Amino acid sequence: MKIFFTILFFIFLISYILRLLLPYLMRRFVQRMEKQFTEQFNNTTKQKQTKREGQVSINQTDKKEKKVDKNVGDYIDFEEEK
Repeated sequence: MKIFFTILFFIFLISYILRLLLPYLMRRFVQRMEKQFTEQFNNTTKQKQTKREGQVSINQTDKKEKKVDKNVGDYIDFEEEK
């Protein structure tokens, strides 16, 4: 019987401590996430602000050749006919 009451006491004690600590931990977590999001937002806006208004920039990507593995089978380049 004594063990039952000690277990019950510890359950109530842990629940009471969690009631006190959980809001604090959640607040810290939300503040960290908010800080991280604002840093990401500021980084993206700084990148966009480097261009002046009306300035045109063209970004070209390298053309990649099609890689076909010879073990896969026949590769047929087709055109759609109507």
